[in-house]
Amino acid sequence: MGVYGGLGPMTNAVLWVQVVVFAVFVGLRLYTRKSILNAVGADDYLAILSLVLQIIYTVFVTVASCYGLGQKLADVGNQDIYFTAVKYELFSQVAGLMVIGVGKAAVGMFLLRIVRNRIQIWFIRVCLAITAFITLFASITVIVQCTPVERSWNHSVPGTCWLDFSKVGYTVGSWFVAADFSFAILPWFVVWDLNMKQKEKITVALGLSLGVFAGVCGIVRTVALSGLNASEYIYDTVPMLIWSATESTVTIMCSTIPVLRPLYIRIRYGKDGKDSSNGGNSSYKLPLYGSGRKYGILSIPGPGASVVEKKGGAYQTTVMKHQKNNTSDETILRGAAGIERTDEISVTYEPYGKKF
Repeated sequence: MGVYGGLGPMTNAVLWVQVVVFAVFVGLRLYTRKSILNAVGADDYLAILSLVLQIIYTVFVTVASCYGLGQKLADVGNQDIYFTAVKYELFSQVAGLMVIGVGKAAVGMFLLRIVRNRIQIWFIRVCLAITAFITLFASITVIVQCTPVERSWNHSVPGTCWLDFSKVGYTVGSWFVAADFSFAILPWFVVWDLNMKQKEKITVALGLSLGVFAGVCGIVRTVALSGLNASEYIYDTVPMLIWSATESTVTIMCSTIPVLRPLYIRIRYGKDGKDSSNGGNSSYKLPLYGSGRKYGILSIPGPGASVVEKKGGAYQTTVMKHQKNNTSDETILRGAAGIERTDEISVTYEPYGKKF
């Protein structure tokens, strides 16, 4: 083992605290989706994968700090130990790049659950495809940027480096920032077309656009990539390591907060989720208007449809009208964020029978 000190202990403390925060948000997300909404999706599984990768990332950084990460070569005092710290830091960067990429994918998959416009769907899919490609490319090249591979972390080994990874890092970082802001702006276009009150639109859109904070963290992390070309690698790259973990943590936090709305309703208004402000209706329960007579409500074939029922010796025509005034068009958000549409149904009966 090498020396442990310098910026190493502080780096470990920050990263492990973020792991705990990361785990808490993922746990609350899964509880809400499974126990309250019963709508676990691909974005939730990606959030779990992100947590696993975040732990792996933090473990590698912790191991690297035991070999001198956070200190300069003169403080470590042994070149071989110094290069070992560089090796484990490079391994951590593989996990760090992947956790950020998977986090962006989780945000994209979340948006796919609420987007209905075909152009917007394809835009998200293209962003996800590009994110997957550059994440895999950067994760691989960070290790194999030199020939032989060992030269990637030990420059005393004879060989050549065929790639300047700092350029790859800036490219990947810039794309991650662009993806964050794109995914933060897109919900405004989605929500603004819904039949909702303007106040509700702004509230929902702001909740779905928290990813802008992840974008800010991404900008800071991209600026910190300057440490990749520094002479004291394991010392000057500490800000990059911390901001990489921060970006991934904030990404999951921002994508999870909108999902926790049903949990907030349950905690505030009780298990039934009854909010006096909306007439006692749950904001996350499944709608009853499509469940047939089981709940004492007629099944609705469609707006304005007529249903003929026999009452004794006569027949009655039931005309159902779909009221759109002062209603919310939020059903598409129900499984994703616990927001559902409330519709008003008026039923009129027109009795008729044989004329004598």
